Amino acid sequence: MEKIPVRKYQVVEEAEIDLVLQCKDSREFYERYLNVFPDTKKGLDSISKIWKRKSEFAKKRPLSIPAKEASAISTHEIGALVAEQTKILDEIAVLTREQIDVSQHILAELTRQNQILTGHAEHTLQDPAKESSLHAPGVPHPMQEIVSKVQTPILVGS
Repeated sequence: MEKIPVRKYQVVEEAEIDLVLQCKDSREFYERYLNVFPDTKKGLDSISKIWKRKSEFAKKRPLSIPAKEASAISTHEIGALVAEQTKILDEIAVLTREQIDVSQHILAELTRQNQILTGHAEHTLQDPAKESSLHAPGVPHPMQEIVSKVQTPILVGS
């Protein structure tokens, strides 16, 4: 008896290849496949075989797409996008600098008020706005003054 040759792969239509390349996982592919091809006679096994060949389709697809279509975004559009991105990042940098300045002023004022309340007014800080440097010096934490003083040992008696 003569054996009938069995096809190794089933024939896959271009629409099916497009669909498999658009999907991120097999569940999404299966659901979309049934929506796009509602009258299909393929079973879950045949559909899963199409999904398993995704990498093969992805390798062959770029060869069939002309180079003009592959690079749809022109260099002018990329340049415009980069310029817009740079503009946005510059605005963010300005806002961040302003926020840092405001935070430094608040911290300096809180430190000054704390020194007045605790009676340590001799250690006043300079106003950060008067400095010529872009970066203000680190403001010491108010508790560091108290900790830095020599503490007397606590004696427990009977």
